[in-house]
Amino acid sequence: MNRPDTRTRTENGAAPRILVVEDELELSTLLQTILVGEGYQVEQAYSLSDALHSLDEEAFDAAVLDVELRDGLVFSVADRLKARGIPFFFLSAVYRGVVPVAHRDVPFLGKPYELDELKGYLAESLRSAS
Repeated sequence: MNRPDTRTRTENGAAPRILVVEDELELSTLLQTILVGEGYQVEQAYSLSDALHSLDEEAFDAAVLDVELRDGLVFSVADRLKARGIPFFFLSAVYRGVVPVAHRDVPFLGKPYELDELKGYLAESLRSAS
């Protein structure tokens, strides 16, 4: 099983903490299972309010963001991540054109996707942060 290599470990040697913002429960659970299996620590957020609360309460090394959530578009979360220097990418079935100009340089992985693509996007996000 692939694990994050030592270059993606946090400074204290712990596995990177990933915030997964996805409002579809089954997909969120699947993402968590995959990422935990890869050796990451995962915090799930099912709405904008969950995600913003998590960012206020915890530290993260990277984030995976669905664009359309049940309580709105995820861009306020993206703004906060960007302001804190936390790398992230979008994982969504919506058209990339809905992404505001401020986040057009952020990687965008369209649904459906291959698991290797997801893993690659996350590894690249973590590398870009170091």
